[in-house]
Amino acid sequence: MNQKDPNFDQHELEKIRMRKMKAIMDAKKIKEAAQERIVSVSEKIDYVLRVVLAPDAYNYLNNIKNNEPNVYQAIYNELISPDVVQSIDYLLAIIQKQGGVPRKIPLDAIIYLERKVKGIKSKIQVKRGDDLMDLSSFLSKD
Repeated sequence: MNQKDPNFDQHELEKIRMRKMKAIMDAKKIKEAAQERIVSVSEKIDYVLRVVLAPDAYNYLNNIKNNEPNVYQAIYNELISPDVVQSIDYLLAIIQKQGGVPRKIPLDAIIYLERKVKGIKSKIQVKRGDDLMDLSSFLSKD
């Protein structure tokens, strides 16, 4: 019986080791899968912008981001509300389910937001003779 006990104990120890090793491997797999799924919110938002904006509008916005960070931040705040940030995973699921968006935001909208942030107002000028005047002044003059 003494010979059987050490073998039995050895066998039980081996089972425990195998269970622990399996648990460690499973935990490692779960951790790796979670790290793959965990993408920062800014990367998710960048993906949504890439999908929602027309390619030229996205490139223009990135150009603003690199050259004028303050203007970019203001445009970003106009485009991305706190509600969007909170429901970013839901938006990603919808985009992936539908395969994109039906209509993309054009370059004109980004340029409009940029002008709004910079305080640039559009004005049409009319040249009459040598005088250059605003369209509103020209129309009210007649």
